[in-house]
Order: sequence, then structure tokens, then C-alpha cells
Amino acid sequence: MRLSIVSAIYRKEMLDLVRDRRTMISMVVVPVLLIPLLLNVSTRLMSRMEENAELEAKSMAVAVKVTTPALRQALEKAQIQIVDQDDLKDAVLKKTVAAAVEEIPGSPVQVQIYADNSSRTSSAAAARVRTALDDLRDEKVRESLKNSGIPESVLTPFVVKRTNIAGARKMAGMAWGSILGYLLLLMMFTGGMYPIIDMTAGEKERKTMEALLAAPASRMEIVLGKNFAAMTAILITAILTLGSLTYSLKSTRLNAKSPEMEEMMRTIPLDAHTLTLIAVTLVPLAMFAASLMFAIALFARSYKEGQSYLMPLLMVVIFPALMGGLSGMQMTPAMCLIPIFNVSQMIRGILLGDFTTANFAMTTVANLAYAAIAFLIATRQFENENVLFRS
Repeated sequence: MRLSIVSAIYRKEMLDLVRDRRTMISMVVVPVLLIPLLLNVSTRLMSRMEENAELEAKSMAVAVKVTTPALRQALEKAQIQIVDQDDLKDAVLKKTVAAAVEEIPGSPVQVQIYADNSSRTSSAAAARVRTALDDLRDEKVRESLKNSGIPESVLTPFVVKRTNIAGARKMAGMAWGSILGYLLLLMMFTGGMYPIIDMTAGEKERKTMEALLAAPASRMEIVLGKNFAAMTAILITAILTLGSLTYSLKSTRLNAKSPEMEEMMRTIPLDAHTLTLIAVTLVPLAMFAASLMFAIALFARSYKEGQSYLMPLLMVVIFPALMGGLSGMQMTPAMCLIPIFNVSQMIRGILLGDFTTANFAMTTVANLAYAAIAFLIATRQFENENVLFRS
């Protein structure tokens, strides 16, 4: 094998990638521009929807059917508009009121709150009603204790305090680990799909495959050069995705439910050591993805046909990549052998700082083995004239 020939093919393929508009869009534009735009728009939209729901919950009335004056007074004290209705559930479903409250006689008296949880406005109104009724109940209890000469301290004989011993970095790793691996793997396969189609089916469509085969290079050298170019595109997409996602989460105003949650999402657990481990994990996967997609795309006779062959592969990638980021799953030696899933799970473990050297090594070796097998299959396919020139 001559490295000079492989290098020449690599440079030729990289030049073709830079010139191809579709490749540059999938490899650069989508990670750099589309991800920040979608994240920014989605967070702003969710924030605006929650604000509108809160405003509507305050402006819309709440239907009541109560006989106890204190209940009505508690709702009015909380500045909740109340109206009398006969059919409370129907009023909530028809959205004539945001929520409804019904007093059911008994011992003790039961107060039923009706809300449509599919509506943010109704849920927000029900929360306001619940807060007002909880305040009334606490006030009644304190008043009863006071009349009985019992101190209020009996209500809290001791205080339970939960202390999270996980540091901020580990909590951030938990939040990031569930999404980062999935996004990276999905974008890696997406970013590599179009370059690989271009260097296989695209070559056939442009009638340049024959000229390449006539060059003084072996089939393995050609496949190796093309795979190195595909790996470069895949890794560039991963790097740009990681950088774009990091920048977006740091600069976007997150609509978190608590300052702790917002701080956790803004704390990016990506130091040099973590980045190195993630890179070592992704390189074998990039080799495997490039060779696998190359072998599949070789069967295509046109660019459009290549897309139809590789799009189902993306659907196959989504499930294990998503499952690997789920919390509560422990990495076992058997799981280290599952392609795609093992990388997603390993990235989560790296971000959490919760992985073993044995599992890391097993995952890396397994993916290198899969990459070698896929490369051999791709080389065999490239040597098959029936595959290269199928009509």
C-alpha cells in the first residue's frame, strides 16, 4: 500500500467535498447555523407559550360550585375571578373557564379541582387554585391549634432536608449525557451521508468512476483514501455540532424551572481530559460509519438512489443512540459490544465521570473491529465490477 497514492486520493475527495454544495450544507451549515437557530427559536417559543399561559390563567375565570364561604373568599383573596356554573367539567372542556372547583360534602369535606392538563392555561389556573386552597387549609389548621392551646410547632416536629452530594459538574454531566451523545451520533451519520453518496453514486453519475479506476492505484488504496475523506467529514461535523451546541446553550436564555436547573444546563463539563476521551470514542465510530455507509452507497446508481439507501440507516441509528443516553442503564461488557449504543452510553459515562477503563477499552476495541469488518466489506464491494457498474 502506497501512502502517497492514498494521500492523493484523500486530497482529491476533500476538494470535491468542499466544492459540493449539498455536502457543505450537511457538514457545516446545519451544525453551525441550524442547531443554534432551532435551539434559540424553540426556547423562545416555549418561554413565550408559558408566559401567555400564565397571563391567560390570570385573566380567565374559574368556575365554582361551593357552599362554604371561606372557600370562595380564599379564591377571591388570591385574585382569582370566579363564576358559578352547573356543569363544571363541560365548562373546562369547552374552555369557557380555565379551571373549576367543586365542594363535595362529607367528613372531611372534599374539594375537587377540575383542569384540562393538555392545556397550559388550564394547568396554570389549577395550580393557582391549589395554592390558594392550600393556604386556606394551613390557616385553618393553625387557627384550630391556637384555639386548642397547642403550639404550631407540633406540625413540624422535625425538618427533613435533602442534600445533593453530586457536584455541579456531575449534575451537568447527567443533563448533557442524555442529549449530547444522541445529537453527536445523529449528526455524524447525517454529515457523512452526503459526502459518501457523492464519492460513490455521484462518481458514477458524473462518469468519473472509470477515470479513477484507470489511475495507477489499487482498489484498497482508493477505498482507503475515500474513507479517510469521509471520516474527516464525519469528525468535522461532530466537532462543529459540539461547538455549536455548547455556544448555543451558553448564550440562549433557558426557560428553566429553577436557577439550579438553568445553571446545570449552562455548566458544560467539557475539559481537555473529557474532550480527549470523547474524541477517542468517536474516531473508531467514524471509521465504522464511513466504511458502512460507503459499502451501502456503492450499490446506488445515482445520487437520489444513494439517498434512498442511506436514509433507512439513519432511522436505525436513532434508536440505539437515543437508548444509550437514557439514565439508569449500567454499562455491562455485553452492552459494550452493541454498536452505536455503546458509544452513546460511553459518552454519557464520560460526561458523568462514571465509567470503567475496562468498558472504555472494550467499547473502543469493539468499534475498531466493526470498522475493520466494514472496511473489508467496502473493499470487496469496490472490487466487484457488477456492483460498480450495475445498471
